[in-house]
Amino acid sequence: MIILPALEQDFEWIKVIQSEAGLPLWKPSSASWVLERSAFVIWQVAGDECELLSIAVNAHERGKGYAKALMEHSHKELAKQGIKKFFLEVRENNTAAISLYKKFGYEKIAERKKYYADGECAVVMNLILN
Repeated sequence: MIILPALEQDFEWIKVIQSEAGLPLWKPSSASWVLERSAFVIWQVAGDECELLSIAVNAHERGKGYAKALMEHSHKELAKQGIKKFFLEVRENNTAAISLYKKFGYEKIAERKKYYADGECAVVMNLILN
């Protein structure tokens, strides 16, 4: 698997995956990576913290470990930049994503009631590196 920094031109195919997954449209930032034009991750960095804005895998490529690879890569690269705290929000019914995040050591720290437009709650999770 080849993971590369996301470029501005990657937004065209990222936008398609985001739309198909029903995700908000986030443009790649300096803390964004892509994997084989089939998956992407976008983070927002502030000081020694960062927030996962979006991660998705093309529906036809799921089950190949792409999300796991992107999370591993992100944690490694962001830790090199001095990031110590990672945050994310995930739909409470997205059990596959929650399971993935827990495997990396993320813990639930809060819940946002009726956070999404359809009324679903968001689970807020974090990971703090030593």
